[in-house]
Amino acid sequence: MPVGLHHVLGHYPPVRHYVMNKDEPRTMTITPVLIIGGGPVGLALACDLGWRGVACVLIEQGDGTVGTPKMNEVNIRSMEVCRRWGITQQIDDCPFPASYPLDSAFVTSLFGHELGRVHRPARADQRSESYGPVRMQVCSQIWFDPILQRYARTFPHVELRYHTQLESFEQSADGVTAEVTDTQSGLRSTIGAKYLIGCDGAASTTRRRLGIELVGSGTIGTPINLFFRAPRLLQDCGKEAATFYLCVDDGGAWANLRIINPSTGMWRLMIDSADPDIDVSMVDRDGYLRRALGCNYQVEWLDTSIWRRRSALAGSYGTDRVLLAGDCVHQLSPTGAMGMNTGLADAVDLAWKLDAVLSGWGGDQLLASYDAERRPVGERAVRMATTFYKNNEAWRPDGDLDEAGTAGENRRREAGERLVAHLGREFRTVGLQIGYRYEHSPIVVPDGTPEGPDNPEVYEPTARPGSRAPHVWLADGRSMLDLFGRSFVLLRLGNDAPAVPGFMAAAAACAMPLNIVTLTESEVFAVYQRRLVLVRPDGHVAWRSDLEPDDISAVLDRVRGA
Repeated sequence: MPVGLHHVLGHYPPVRHYVMNKDEPRTMTITPVLIIGGGPVGLALACDLGWRGVACVLIEQGDGTVGTPKMNEVNIRSMEVCRRWGITQQIDDCPFPASYPLDSAFVTSLFGHELGRVHRPARADQRSESYGPVRMQVCSQIWFDPILQRYARTFPHVELRYHTQLESFEQSADGVTAEVTDTQSGLRSTIGAKYLIGCDGAASTTRRRLGIELVGSGTIGTPINLFFRAPRLLQDCGKEAATFYLCVDDGGAWANLRIINPSTGMWRLMIDSADPDIDVSMVDRDGYLRRALGCNYQVEWLDTSIWRRRSALAGSYGTDRVLLAGDCVHQLSPTGAMGMNTGLADAVDLAWKLDAVLSGWGGDQLLASYDAERRPVGERAVRMATTFYKNNEAWRPDGDLDEAGTAGENRRREAGERLVAHLGREFRTVGLQIGYRYEHSPIVVPDGTPEGPDNPEVYEPTARPGSRAPHVWLADGRSMLDLFGRSFVLLRLGNDAPAVPGFMAAAAACAMPLNIVTLTESEVFAVYQRRLVLVRPDGHVAWRSDLEPDDISAVLDRVRGA
């Protein structure tokens, strides 16, 4: 058994409940981790903690159902995490048809001209890519949240508590005490935890109570989401199927149409920006729809929502005992589909560090590395999403896109080429999704190699410390990524890789979970480029070299935050 892996399942006692006052019903719950917010980020944190054997309680003031979704795409890195949990098949089996193309098309209107298209194959037509064992999938929040809920509930040490609202919390040197209210019964109770994690969205109560401000451009638009049902819309307009249609006319790129569920004909029309003072009663739904479709068309309206497009980052990701993840720390335009996916990566980074600290082998600086690592990644996502949106906002056609004849055809062809090349960047983001790295992390040991370019469209596999450990298919059919997650993994690459008795002894001395894996495939060494590579539980490279270091304990102390 790898060093330290005895603690993986059930190593924390279950959540405990106490009656504090028999005359006035009031309970006290004790848990290692309290999660505030039951959206996909909070649920992902509960899932990863549960998978690691860490007991937690998640509270959510709503009932956990999603009527109309805020997110629709599970990106590559998020799918890799879901593969680790064993739930990718559930995502593949969601009601979005496997045969439906994931293309994005630029149109003057849905019944008008198609100008250009970014091709992304349907799930049934997808083939493995060199970057990894999985690809981005469309799985709307109306399906993704229930998948995460079901998975979290498979762990007896994870409690999902809905209709529960956070009222207040107090921190101490040893933990956090939170006061919560059952919104159905009105009963108040107390939850004591070692750590409280705020995953409560853009209007985060947790962040505001910490007094942490958002920095950046702030509100950069006032979009409107119009949800409707129109089962025959694609057949009637005659367009080749796509998941996303970006509407472009004389006013520029002003809206997009997204198919949420082809089986039921559920669509979303997003107006990129409206008057900031508009309210729902003022929204001309039929007028917007007529402009997007190019004609009058009868639909069943489902929902209308007005929101704020933001470009903002929290000045801090938390304190010693209260940490923040997801939209409450990074608020970004949905252009590029990085919002939820960046938050899910926050949760994965945080989960292994909480596990380490609660288990006793994580050092007293390990949780501080969460801000140091994830805040720059949040800034990167905010910046790139804002750039995509600003590109859309600035784009204007060179003349009338509906003009008949040869001149109109040429203009539409030229416009389509420009749109695919420039605005299409938001749909070509493999580098943005898996190319982020933890530069200057206090728990990563640099190897002296230079930082490569950061291109959102291109992913260059590298095992340079701080980077996501790259995928390579192994001889037994596994991906390299399947080796990582439960513990630190020390890769010995090649027949001449040095023996590592010093690593085993040093890991045992600090009770750090360490698994030694020897691989002889030349393809692995060609990508990882060192004989010894130490990979963290989150799948990022912590250290690499061709030789054991002179002071192995110092290396392990650094990567575990001691």
